[in-house]
This record gives sequence, structure tokens and C-alpha cells, in this order.
Amino acid sequence: MVLLNNFLDIIESLPAEQHFSLPVLKQNSLKIEFDNDDNVTTVYNGSPPLLPFAESDVFYASISKSRRLTSLEGDCKAVYEVTFDVKGSNLNFKAGDTIGVIPHNDESDVNFIISHLDLTLKADHCYTLSVDASVKGSKIPAHVPVKSTLRYILTNCLDLRSVLKKLFLLALSKHTKEEKERKILEYLCSKEGSLAYTAHILDKGLCVLDIFTIFKSCKPPIEVILANLPRLLPRPYSIVNSGLKNNVTMTICFSVMTVNNRKGLTTGWLENKILNELNLEHQLQNLSLTKEENNDFLVPIYLRKNMSMFSLPEDLQTPLILIGPGTGVAPFIGFLEEREYVKENKPDTKLGEAWLFFGCRNPELDFIYEKELKDFLSKEILNKLSTAFSRIDDNKQYVQDVLSHNAVELVQLINDGATVYICGDLNTMAAQVKDVFVKAFVEQDNMTVEEAGKKIAELQKNKRYFVDAWS
Repeated sequence: MVLLNNFLDIIESLPAEQHFSLPVLKQNSLKIEFDNDDNVTTVYNGSPPLLPFAESDVFYASISKSRRLTSLEGDCKAVYEVTFDVKGSNLNFKAGDTIGVIPHNDESDVNFIISHLDLTLKADHCYTLSVDASVKGSKIPAHVPVKSTLRYILTNCLDLRSVLKKLFLLALSKHTKEEKERKILEYLCSKEGSLAYTAHILDKGLCVLDIFTIFKSCKPPIEVILANLPRLLPRPYSIVNSGLKNNVTMTICFSVMTVNNRKGLTTGWLENKILNELNLEHQLQNLSLTKEENNDFLVPIYLRKNMSMFSLPEDLQTPLILIGPGTGVAPFIGFLEEREYVKENKPDTKLGEAWLFFGCRNPELDFIYEKELKDFLSKEILNKLSTAFSRIDDNKQYVQDVLSHNAVELVQLINDGATVYICGDLNTMAAQVKDVFVKAFVEQDNMTVEEAGKKIAELQKNKRYFVDAWS
């Protein structure tokens, strides 16, 4: 494997008697015992872990409809829209809210871990987990049940795809028999190997599945896995539609990412569900199941608290600057839908100007919600739509470029009371958009960079500059 060869090249360049400066590894205090009890229950040491930012109970939703938003042609990332049937739920949502989708690990990944660690005969037996009281500070991780089956917790509780931390790598090295493989793992978690760790683990997003694939002789006790893998957390998604207009269906959109030849855990699963729904045999099988059995075909979701208050201002006359490239446009479809609903039901309502900035690669391939946005324009629910396309040979642009070109009007709009909403990637887009506004304030309002930064901080404090971003 190429990755292993890269690691070997690094090790072979080191002196033969190289000794590494390794972090201190605490003794693993977890102890596991198996029995043949057929009455398998999942029990935590206390209450089960809470769902992050939960505003509702979990609801098992069926997919009422779905569609692909991007083209099947060209080098185009798959983006889908999924609409859930939430009739009978307590999901009272509005534009700007998000849901959490509760994922589970792929069956193939779970089976790989079980097989690699020679646990096939024990995977479905009930276990009991305890700690060695003689080890100082010993405790069972809160997200790991003290009683369950390994298959259940590997499927539902542990994030098998989390990027490996150095202490976890060191723990794995202690159970790696082949000397070169062990030396590589030790080097990666050492002080001397910090650059290699960044280049080969962090930057490549390697997880325990990759380590077991590359380093065949690495076979730790399951207790090491339980002690080191973090919790498998729900994935947040912006709601596309407004609950004011329709609260019995809920729509999200998502792009399917691929890392190390694996599709995104939740997005890949939802894509498979969408494609399976097109299969008539699958639909008939789904209909024949009882409600309890049907849960395997439903999607567990819950409403998240809108901690950032990413929602329309109470005064609808407030001008809006909406910035959402790619799937970042999702919540703004809900914003516009909500403005349309108010306008239809209260015709005398005056709406503030709404200016949306959208970017994608190619308008022929991935201009998602183009029809809807143009419809909002024709109804004057949206007043301006500025676009940027980064894969057009004669005019490559990003949203940040278009914002810069309109700096004079944007600064004037903000000074007139506009609220700014940014939705998208935190590390690149959101940070670069902030830099554009800082530069615009410097050039248009004769501020220093420091003053411009303080102005944005003040806008945020006054709920006039919102960022809904992911990393």
C-alpha cells in the first residue's frame, strides 16, 4: 500500500538507533467480560449520553421524496435534497433551524473491526465492562455502555472514522507485533515525528480503520478501542423549508463527500436510502413491515436548539445580505420561503431588501436551487442575486470576489441597518468573507484594520452578523 511505503520511507531515513520522545501513556483500566446471556440489554453507568443541543425528542422519519440537485455529468459532486415526513412529531421549526441526524457506522466497517480483532465469536454476546480500581483516575467513558454487545456499540456508540490522536496511536503501537510497523506508529506519535503525524494522519484524515488496513499486525484488545474512540455524534443539517408554511414535511440538502475512498458516514447512508427507495422491491418490502420493524428504514432525527439565533430578524423591513455558496444556500431558501409566506398572508407587509450571494463550480452542473431563486426574484421576495462560478474558463470567481466587487453597496447597506448571514465552510469561506468585509470597511469607511475588526465584532454582538459554518 502506498501509505505504508511512505511511512517506511520516513523510517528508513532515520538513524538505526533512533530513540523517540514519546508522550506518557496511562495504563488502560478497562476490563471486559462476556457471557452467554440471550437477554441482551444496553445499560450505561448512569443516564445515556444526551443528544447535543436537543430541542426535541428523537423522531423516526420516513423519506417522502428526494431528488438529486446536481448534474450526473462532468466532474460534479453529488448533492441531494431529501424531504422527511414529520407529521405527528413535535418538531416545531422555522427557517434557519437545524436538525441532528443520528448516524450509525457501516456494517462493513463494523465487521472489519470485529474480524481484524478476532472477535467474531464474541461480537453478539453480552459483555460487562468494569474498571481496575487500583488504577488512579480510572473510569468508563460516558458514551460507552457498561453492558451491551460489541456489535451494538461499534455500530451506534463509537466513531470509527475519527482522526487518530497521538495517545491512541501510542496505545496501538503497544499491540503491534511487526517491528517496522510498531516503529512507524511510535514515530508518528513522537515529538520527532510531529510533522509526519500532521502530514500522514491529520491531513489525510486517517482513522482506526486505515491503521488496521495498513498495519496488519496491529491487534489491540477491544478495551483499548473502547477507551480511546470518541462518541459517534449526530450530524447537523440546515433545514431548507420554512415550518410556517408547512410543518408536516421537513427538507434538507447535503453533498456526498469521499475521504480515503469512503463516502461520508451519514451522507453516504442517506444516498443509499434514496437510491434504494427507487427500487420497487425495496418499497414493497418496506410497506410490508410493522412500524417497529420499519425503524431500520427510517431516519432518526431531532430538532437542535438555534443557539446562534440564525433566523430572520423580527422586523422584516431589515435589509438582508445572504451569503451561501454551495449547500450553504440551504437555510436561505427557508428565509425566502418565510418572507413569501408572510407577504402572501399579510400583503401590506413591507419587506426589506434581500441580496443573496451564491457560488458554485459551473452553472450548468451544480447551480442548486436555481429555479427557486429565480422564482423568488420574479416575485420580488429576493431583490438581488449575485453569482460566482469557479470553473468557468473566461470568468473564474468565488463568492468572496463578487462581494469585493460590490463593496461600496454592501458597506452602505450595512450602515443603513442590514443584517449579514453567512453559511458555509468555517475554515475557508467564512474566514475569507470576514476578511472581505474588513477590507471593505477599511476602504469605504476609512477605518483601520483593527477598527474594522471591532465593527464586525460589534455587529455580531448586536445580532447583525451571523455565521452558520461547519469545518
